[in-house]
Amino acid sequence: MEIVITKCTDNIVCAWFDGNRLIQVKCCEPDNQYAVGNVYTGKVKNIVKNINVAFVDIGLGSLCFLEINNKDKLRNEDEIIVQVARDSTKNKQPVVTRNLSITGRYLILTEKKGINVSKKIKSAARKKELKDIFNDETERGFIVRTNAKDADDESIIKEKNYLLGIYNNIISKSKNVLVFSKLYTAPACYIEAVRDSYAKDVKRIVTDIPEVYNDIKAYMKDMCPEMKDTLSLYEDASYPLDLMFGVSERIKKALSKKVWLDSGAYIIIDVTEACVVIDVNSGKLIKGKKDVENTFFKINCEAAKEIMLQLRLRNLSGIIIIDFIDMKIPEYNSELIKMLKGLAEQDSVSCNVVDITKLGLVEITRKKQNRPLYEQFKLVDNKLTVI
Repeated sequence: MEIVITKCTDNIVCAWFDGNRLIQVKCCEPDNQYAVGNVYTGKVKNIVKNINVAFVDIGLGSLCFLEINNKDKLRNEDEIIVQVARDSTKNKQPVVTRNLSITGRYLILTEKKGINVSKKIKSAARKKELKDIFNDETERGFIVRTNAKDADDESIIKEKNYLLGIYNNIISKSKNVLVFSKLYTAPACYIEAVRDSYAKDVKRIVTDIPEVYNDIKAYMKDMCPEMKDTLSLYEDASYPLDLMFGVSERIKKALSKKVWLDSGAYIIIDVTEACVVIDVNSGKLIKGKKDVENTFFKINCEAAKEIMLQLRLRNLSGIIIIDFIDMKIPEYNSELIKMLKGLAEQDSVSCNVVDITKLGLVEITRKKQNRPLYEQFKLVDNKLTVI
């Protein structure tokens, strides 16, 4: 996998490539005050007890949505520490939480006590080794990330202390600042791209932006020196990386509803208020085919692989309904679900395949993480524009 960091429409964009295939993209919004991870002192403005919600002002002009429970003793005008958990969308306010978390390469520090290990680390022995590192930790909780699987104890302990330092600084700073102050700024998206990547999967990280190169180089030196040889600065200003990799053109294509499959079949992706609806169409592939059921199965399998790639590329989340071509052979349906579940496990975002109905409808739930592609970019007169 390669990570390409370049400028599209004057904004820094991180693009993930698997071979020649664009598989993920994220626009780095300059000075995004609602960036996920930012921590503020806020003021409670309105409490709606019947739906367990409070609206919090963090001084940026838009009230934020905070879920509460009956144990919370919040009152209007209370000053509290909150962290942005979800950026605003076209129709929804930013979501904040009082449960602070600080993300590192190997660990996530949380305020919920206990040590949890990534489900993607399968070895029971390795899980025990990782948990044993935290035997002396009773104040804070930690989630051990997949990247910790191959990390040495020294690196993990170093990061644990680093995250604790950030957390303690937030708490200390909150006691001496005015309401609406920013207590912590989340890392730039290109630093997050390096931080969240699995070292063994990344073959190259390349950018044509000197400032970005220097920032990543400094981060790698402190936090992941084993990756330093993957980083390079591209310096041919006459032919930027956006053109070389066709990033802008590929993003345009990813904004289209229709996606053609290599076989000639296609899928249609519709985003509604309630859910994402995906329809699989055979096109003209079944004309003259004798074994129609086998043809349907092959099309559905091809579509399943493409759909899971498109979910990641477009960063689609929530409830996803897929209308596969109806298959009458139960074994084919079972194999399709098995394939989808295997593909879902490879997703870097939590993704769950529920089941398939007799009508061929499959329900998938995918955790919301950052804004979907259609809320980052739009086409104006076939020109790519950042929203």
